[in-house]
Amino acid sequence: MKTRLALAGVAALALSASMPLTASAAQRSAHHDGDASVVDTETVQAYLDPTGKVQSQRVYEQLVVQGSGKVTVTNPVSTHGLRNLDGFGGFAVKHGAQVATYDLDAAGGTVRERTVSDHDADLPLKVSVRYLLDGKEVEPGDVVGASGHLRVEYTVENTTARTQQLTIPDGRGGTTTRDVPVAVPYAGTLTTTLPASFAEVSSERGNLAGDGRGGTKVSFTMTLFPPIGSPRTTLVYEADVSDAVVPRAEVAALPVNPMESPTFATAADGYRKGTASGNELAAGAREMDANLLKLRDGAQDLLGGLIQLHDGADRLRDGLNDDALPGARKLADGSKTLADGLAGDALPGARKLADGSKELDAGLARLDDGSGRIAGGAARLSGGTHDAALGSTELRDGLARISAGLGSLADVDGLPAAADGAAKLKVGVDQVLAGFGAAGSTGTLLDGLSRLETGLGQLSAGLVQLKGDGSQATPGLVGAKGGVDQSKSGVDQSKAGVDQVIAGLGDAVGAGGSIDQLLGGLQLLTTLDCGPTCLGVVTTKLIPGVQDSKSKLTDARNGLTQVTGGLGQVSGGLGQVSGGLAQAIGGLQTQLIPGAQQAADGATKANAGAKQLAGGLGVIRQGLADLESGLTGAVAGVLALDDGAGDAYTGAGDLSTGLGLLDDGAGSLADGTRDLAAGAHDAHDGSRRVAGGNAELADGLVDAADGSGKLADGNAELADGLVDAADGSGKLADGLLKARTGTPRLVDGAGRLSKEGARVMAGKGRKAAQDYGELVAVMEAGGKRADAEQMAYGAPKGAVGLTAYNLVIEGDDGAGSRNVLRVLTGGGLLAAAAGAGFLRRRLV
Repeated sequence: MKTRLALAGVAALALSASMPLTASAAQRSAHHDGDASVVDTETVQAYLDPTGKVQSQRVYEQLVVQGSGKVTVTNPVSTHGLRNLDGFGGFAVKHGAQVATYDLDAAGGTVRERTVSDHDADLPLKVSVRYLLDGKEVEPGDVVGASGHLRVEYTVENTTARTQQLTIPDGRGGTTTRDVPVAVPYAGTLTTTLPASFAEVSSERGNLAGDGRGGTKVSFTMTLFPPIGSPRTTLVYEADVSDAVVPRAEVAALPVNPMESPTFATAADGYRKGTASGNELAAGAREMDANLLKLRDGAQDLLGGLIQLHDGADRLRDGLNDDALPGARKLADGSKTLADGLAGDALPGARKLADGSKELDAGLARLDDGSGRIAGGAARLSGGTHDAALGSTELRDGLARISAGLGSLADVDGLPAAADGAAKLKVGVDQVLAGFGAAGSTGTLLDGLSRLETGLGQLSAGLVQLKGDGSQATPGLVGAKGGVDQSKSGVDQSKAGVDQVIAGLGDAVGAGGSIDQLLGGLQLLTTLDCGPTCLGVVTTKLIPGVQDSKSKLTDARNGLTQVTGGLGQVSGGLGQVSGGLAQAIGGLQTQLIPGAQQAADGATKANAGAKQLAGGLGVIRQGLADLESGLTGAVAGVLALDDGAGDAYTGAGDLSTGLGLLDDGAGSLADGTRDLAAGAHDAHDGSRRVAGGNAELADGLVDAADGSGKLADGNAELADGLVDAADGSGKLADGLLKARTGTPRLVDGAGRLSKEGARVMAGKGRKAAQDYGELVAVMEAGGKRADAEQMAYGAPKGAVGLTAYNLVIEGDDGAGSRNVLRVLTGGGLLAAAAGAGFLRRRLV
């Protein structure tokens, strides 16, 4: 029963390790009349003593034929001791083969036959067993009944190897041959069951499991062929034992083709990849060797270039230290000086110039407003003188009618007073005219306006020079400053002339002045009986005209007062402009030119208007002189009524003529004051543009100061950078010197790396390709041997066949010695009984 179970297990192992055995996949027998498939399995079973020595060996055959019809099968077998395991019938044996014909239809489509015979050939596996008790090797019988630490070593060896010549890759793209031992690949297991008296069981390679009865099952797997495994393996287990026995063990093994088995084909693929990797390594190393030789040659060329580069680096370092670095430092110092000058001098001067321009603009604005008022007053004055001229004409006509009655007035005190008032009025007009003066007359209005005109012209010319190519910038601004200074002097003189005019007008229109005296004389006329016409003219024309003229002259005085205030502010603003220009010499602002030119034009117009105003006042003076003469004549006429009436009439005519001239002069004065207003307006516009230009100049200088500061910082950084560059060029020169010194070593190193590295690596790659190629070749050769020698005796032609080996290592539990003792004891008892009977017979 145990034998059948063991054979069934080995058959199962064989079938699980072999290819699928189905009717459709099985090879067909070559000798049959019908359709059939044949499967033949052989199991070689050997019994070994506890040391591994073979005691007996047999071969069990199982033949399975499936299909239909009659089939004749010739199956090679061992003919020694051949027996039928399924019955008592015999077999026909011819030339070492079992020959039988089967009727599959009669057998239901399947025939199974099992036989057993003696196995006379050597086993492919050799087993030896060692027992060590407490570290000392002992015989199996010494283990029985012993206690202690037991170590059991099973050594299983595949003995089928033989040397073959194999073709393998040479690592250069070709092949070579090697003589290599090749064994039939065997895989299998070793199993044993240890009783409960074996405690603390351990094994490095074994699998341990309980047997369900208190014992321990130990199993090992074996791969008994290179290169996946080794043809010889040792399997060990250890245990603490008491009253020990030698357990039975079994080895099950069968041949396998590693190139077809899924379990081992992966290793073959890995070895193939190793061969490919070795080839790639060798090829890469050969390419590396070629490149290293190129590197060696290139390093030699590099050496020459490094020599030249080192010389250039030396020259670069000297140039940076001797030329570039000192120049950069000077540039940084100059930029710093420029920044300090802009921030310390030019910028504050430009700001003062901008502030002075604003104040000049404000003064001219007031001048513009005052000149407008003067123009209005002059226009009203022109209207008043016109009315006065008309009144004087009517007066002349009235005097003609009353000339006869004027003689009676010769002793009246009022007429001399009127003549005295006209004389004083003439004196006031003379003072006004003296205030206007002329060009070159210091302290007069016309001389101040002339100087203003000249100064503004010089300012314009200086700014034109400043606008040029920049080479005359400083002289141009100096000229501009001189022009502004002269303009300020002219304004100051103009202010003095206007002040004199204001003083003269104040004397004329003030209380008790010449105008009041004239009015007193005219009022005196109203007390005289000179007739209705005379009185009407004096009352409705002459007196209102003089009063209106007084009012207009008062307005003119007020306007001139505002003008002198504006001229004072203009003088102050020009003073500030002069101071700003003195600080801003070296700056440039082209916007000043249009404003200065317009200011010069306005001053020219103002000068012309003042001249016209002076001319008008001259006419007024002449008229007043005529009035004085007329009044004197009237007085004389009054004093001499008899012969003065004609003179009165003549004086009235002269008065009319003088007032006409006064009217013309007042018109000219109105025109001149309008021109003055226009010029003042233009000057105001120019000064506003000048103020804007100066503000832009100040802003531009702020940006220039900032930019020059950044430029100074950048130049300082440039100098620092050149220091670093000089240091770097020195380091570069030193490094190139080292590189120049080390390049020959690079040449030598590349040569050595080629010789000692790449070529050695190529050799390693070739060896790896050959070694992995040998492993693959060994597996392929072993697979071919497994296919050819998988049957111990062979299979029917065309059948699927496989051989499995079952080696039983007998155990020892002491029962054999006890049985011998029993036999010996029983024999003695029989002998003693036989002797007793013999003696009984003899005694009887």
